[in-house]
Amino acid sequence: MSVSNMKRLTVILPAEEVDALMQRLMRLRAVSLEKSEHEGGDGIPLCELDVGDEVAAAAARAARVDAVLPVLTKRSTRKKSLLRSVNPISYEEYRRSPAFVKAEKTVAETERIVAAMSAAREEIAAEQALMDSLVPYLSFDFRLDDEGTETSRFLLGALPAGVKLPRLEELAERVGFVTEVLSEEPSGLYVAVICHRKDADRVRSELGAIGFTPAAFARTDGKAMAIYDAAERRVQQLRQSVTRMDSQLDILSENLSDVEILSDIEHTALLTAQNKQRLRATERCAVLTGWCPARCEQRVTALLSEYVAAYSFEEPAEDEEPPILLKNNGFARNFEWVLGMYSYPAYGKFDPTFIMSIFYFLIFGLMFADAGYGLLLVLAGFGAVRLFEPRESMKRFLLMFGYCGISCILFGVLFGSYFGNFPIAFLQNVCGVPVDRLPNLALFPSLEANVAVLFDPLQNPMGFLLVSLGVGAVHLVAGMIVKGVLLCREGKPLDALFDIGSYLVLFSGIACLFLARVAGIVLTAVGVAAILATQGRSKKGIAGRIIGGFGGLYALINYASDLLSYSRILALGLAAGVIAQVVNILATMKGASFMGFIMLILVFCVGHLLNLVINVLGTFVHTSRLQYIEFFGKFYEDGGVPFKPITPADRYAQDVSEEALQAARRNGTESAPDGAGERVRVTETA
Repeated sequence: MSVSNMKRLTVILPAEEVDALMQRLMRLRAVSLEKSEHEGGDGIPLCELDVGDEVAAAAARAARVDAVLPVLTKRSTRKKSLLRSVNPISYEEYRRSPAFVKAEKTVAETERIVAAMSAAREEIAAEQALMDSLVPYLSFDFRLDDEGTETSRFLLGALPAGVKLPRLEELAERVGFVTEVLSEEPSGLYVAVICHRKDADRVRSELGAIGFTPAAFARTDGKAMAIYDAAERRVQQLRQSVTRMDSQLDILSENLSDVEILSDIEHTALLTAQNKQRLRATERCAVLTGWCPARCEQRVTALLSEYVAAYSFEEPAEDEEPPILLKNNGFARNFEWVLGMYSYPAYGKFDPTFIMSIFYFLIFGLMFADAGYGLLLVLAGFGAVRLFEPRESMKRFLLMFGYCGISCILFGVLFGSYFGNFPIAFLQNVCGVPVDRLPNLALFPSLEANVAVLFDPLQNPMGFLLVSLGVGAVHLVAGMIVKGVLLCREGKPLDALFDIGSYLVLFSGIACLFLARVAGIVLTAVGVAAILATQGRSKKGIAGRIIGGFGGLYALINYASDLLSYSRILALGLAAGVIAQVVNILATMKGASFMGFIMLILVFCVGHLLNLVINVLGTFVHTSRLQYIEFFGKFYEDGGVPFKPITPADRYAQDVSEEALQAARRNGTESAPDGAGERVRVTETA
């Protein structure tokens, strides 16, 4: 409901204490760092900390662990889950435990085995290539390195498929050499040629003219068959070795959880080194600058007081843009990520998350008004959070859709949609209940049987359109009221009265035309007159003010266009209902037969699951659009940068050291993001 106040933090401390302070600040999750702009004073130069070697070493250690993680993960028999909760662990205690040593040994052993397996596979490929090259020459009964006698010369090679044996024999008779066909393959002839040593060059030239390619072997230390057999035995040995090493990796994969924790520890060390690059220092001292939420000032002060350090907390200067940390209640907090997809509010400006969350809740349910689908969203959203304890960002994502599922249930009951018209289709097509005996629960009964409390949008689309436009009108007016309140806070009550109040009077008059005609005409006239009289007040001259007044009246077209945008509520609602109705027709068309029940189950599950996925996505997109364009366009001032405190790496583990636990307890329900607007979730588990 508001943007947290920020304080600029500046710390000067001895260089040897930077590491310890940085690690504790990361666990505190309350400070974001900036690259220090201090240039020193009294002739004392400031320069960047020389931590290049430290960053490189930390990056190398983290890369080693990351390289073996996919290998162990692939072989792990641990139950896999997209929403698997992180391991609660104290990083400091873990470093001193035997598990840390075991994890490092696992990484080293995995590296060794992976390298050995890679070398073995390369050797297998080389031996296999040698065997393939030897196959056509296995009948050659001489050593491959035997070039002949003192007077004769052996030539081994291949001729292309287009060269037939008669042509080769003709050439042999003309040039003067003897040839033997070793094998005939689809690729060509493989031959051994014997010629006089003094004629070897001419024979080689004549053969080359018809496409002869000399044979080349990786090894020639024996006969072809002997080399082939040796290579085959070596391939078998290597494959057995790879199998044994693969089994060793299966055993090492049992230590996957320890290696994952080691990964977070090494990445935390890397983050520490990278954060130190933002500091400036003298020979003995370092300067740290950043931002801290005002409500965290006492905690940061308590930590800094344990060091020999000078520090200060200052209000942001007028030309500074502090990072944004949102502060909302438990319900609205789940919609902060939707706001973040658009843009965070500028510092010191209004945070619309709470108001947006209410309208998002209502419009989402109105677009996807189905009690059955809503129940699935509730079970999926709240159930996944309860069962899997996912990360904070995923938790907020799931809870938002869980709450929107409640809205879908409420509007689904009002509009009589339970997986579309499934109750009616089932009673009529499977149970054989006559149409005139079907229930009609509507407050305003129609000729058509339905189970709607209010009305069925498919039977009364105009009524649904009016509801959609009515909700849209309230949404737009709410945005205008927020703008008016903000103008009053800025000391501009007349602007709020003229620019917002006059339009609200006009809209009230238009609404009253349908209820009290005379009052509506009066209010409409007053609103039009107020707009004509005030919207040109900033213009010079009478003509400019008159034109400005009519321009203000012309702006009603923009309001009408915004209002018509809410007809997408009707479009999305009818689309989901029609698809569900088609699915129900297909599911129940076989009646009460055995095959009918089989078809009912299959078509119902597959069809409604697809409808749920498609329309949840469409509803999310269009509900967000109505917030971003129509609602925010009336008042929102964006441009803020999310507050991102320095934190430990926690992809697989969550640091639950005593200091981190205390920080989590003090955070309570306040936002303390470990990402862009996320809250820290720490469970006190040994």
